[in-house]
This record gives sequence, C-alpha cells and structure tokens, in this order.
Amino acid sequence: MIINRDKLVFRKATSKDIPELIKFKILLLDELNEYTNKDNLEKLKIELEKFFTEYLETENFVSWVVEYEGELIATSGLILWRVPPRYDCVHGKYGYISNMYTVPKARRNGISTELIKKLIEDAKKMNLDILNLHATKDGIKMYRRFGFKDPKDPEIELNLGNY
Repeated sequence: MIINRDKLVFRKATSKDIPELIKFKILLLDELNEYTNKDNLEKLKIELEKFFTEYLETENFVSWVVEYEGELIATSGLILWRVPPRYDCVHGKYGYISNMYTVPKARRNGISTELIKKLIEDAKKMNLDILNLHATKDGIKMYRRFGFKDPKDPEIELNLGNY
C-alpha cells in the first residue's frame, strides 16, 4: 500500500484509544509468535487494559498513534523506568520503547521512523538518560540508524511465572 504521507495524522494516544492499543499489542505478540497459550488471551486483554488505564496520559508513559484516512495504522509506546543513578545514567531514568507496531499493509512507508523520532524527542523532554527496546529482525536496522547499540553487558531475565 502506498501511503500519501500528507494524510498521516500522528497524535498522542488517549484513553479512547485503549481498545485499539490492546488490539495492536496482541497483533504484535502474535506476529512475534509470543502468544502460545490461548488460555491467557483473556487475562492478557484484562492486564493490558489495566496497564493502559493506569499509565496512559501520565508523565511516566507516552504513546503515539498514527491514523490514515480515519483508520489507526500504527502505535508506539515509551515508559519511564527508574533505577539508582550510575555514571552513564546520572538521573537514573531509563525509557523502554514498546508497542511499536504498524499494520502490514502500511509498512515500508517511514511510519516507524517518524514514531521513533517522536519518542526520542519525548525521551529528551522527560530527561531520560538511556533508551532500551527489544527489536524485531525487521526493525533492528532502523533502530541502529538512530544509534541504538547492543548493551555493553549481556541482558538476562528470569521469568517468575515459571519459577
């Protein structure tokens, strides 16, 4: 699909967008094959609604959406995460970028690039020191163009749901 960029509307998400934010998050997870337990779908929807209701429109979370001809076609999110300050993170403020999703028919039109630019500007206004994200194979080249690098120290995680 060729997009007329003049018709793209970039705006901050509001509470009215919560159903679409939930839908797009699930589409993203499905595309990444992270949704393996169908029993958790309803619980996931409930928890996503709680999250967006609690954080959307606060100083700790920002979400941009993109509309094209009245249809939502892309989403993004940035959440503030505090840690004790360190030399390379003197404010102790990280930002985690998530929910980067563009519907397949609208991809390859620079929409994600514009969303990342907006999130980086928001991160600067929030006085964040470092931005983190988990990149897909399709998105990693774009993030590297903005200066994202592999972390100096390896990142590991413990899934407490399996502990």
